[in-house]
Amino acid sequence: MSQPPESLVRSLFVRAEAASLSPVRSLLRDASLPESDLREEHMEAFFVSRAGDEGILACVGLERFGDTALLRSLAVRADARGNGVGDQALQTMEAFAASKGVNRLCILTTTAEPFFKARGFERCDRAALPASVQASSEFKSLCPASAVCMFKEITPTSSTEKHPHG
Repeated sequence: MSQPPESLVRSLFVRAEAASLSPVRSLLRDASLPESDLREEHMEAFFVSRAGDEGILACVGLERFGDTALLRSLAVRADARGNGVGDQALQTMEAFAASKGVNRLCILTTTAEPFFKARGFERCDRAALPASVQASSEFKSLCPASAVCMFKEITPTSSTEKHPHG
């Protein structure tokens, strides 16, 4: 097996900026993920990884509903898949969510159930999640009823600990 490109091995996730909205939406469209509801203010809870001048390599976002959060928009550019970038995205967001007091992450997926299952997420019924999560646009209209609902319990970090990404 060949070595992955150096830019993939060293991909780092940083907080997205408002200017990231357009390239994030483009990446999500390419990955067939919902993006029509994303606005600049959503970028405050998004992380991106860039590959030099090649643009955004991957992204991941979070919508918080009290101590539960919806992990959304985890996408990796097609030419970068299989090199651990998705794992880095998930680890970054889990740490960020924990630093914000979140103790349960949930997702809706039509294609990535094996990825998330291998990383500790379990299937659940949509009705098992808080009403605030069920009322989100992802649950109400953007993701089909056939999407698998999954969750993972995480341990919030103390408020004195700081996440490296703010």
